[in-house]
Amino acid sequence: MMDSKGWLSADALIAFLVLIILITSLINIVGNRIDTVNSIEEASESRVLGENIAQQIETTHSNGPGYYTIYRTPSTIFHEYYHVHINSSGLYIFVNGKTCYSYLSFMRVTGSDYMRDLEVTLKPDTSYNITSKQDTLKNTWIVIKEVW
Repeated sequence: MMDSKGWLSADALIAFLVLIILITSLINIVGNRIDTVNSIEEASESRVLGENIAQQIETTHSNGPGYYTIYRTPSTIFHEYYHVHINSSGLYIFVNGKTCYSYLSFMRVTGSDYMRDLEVTLKPDTSYNITSKQDTLKNTWIVIKEVW
């Protein structure tokens, strides 16, 4: 590496710079791979949560008026804040700028006993009562209300 006078040779200096460039490139690639894995894990947790809530709603609906179940939402999805929006077209989970969709068969979903509003928003770390009810016209509604 050094000649007899103590100076670095140009070859050793170039080899050292190439080694530094390779190491920083590998660190960048590994960092990007870790970010991708975290994003996939966040999406899969969102999908599982959506399917669990959809299953609870479908089960309540199929058991008919009077049936209810209690469901507690998790506190985070992969350490990120989220919220769930439900309407008659499906269930949407919004987390970290991404949206996950779960299918619901067509049904009337509301957040009140008056059965007027046609959508519900669920918050993290909260328990909800999911109830099947009928209105005066014998239409079946899924009422989702926060449990106090």
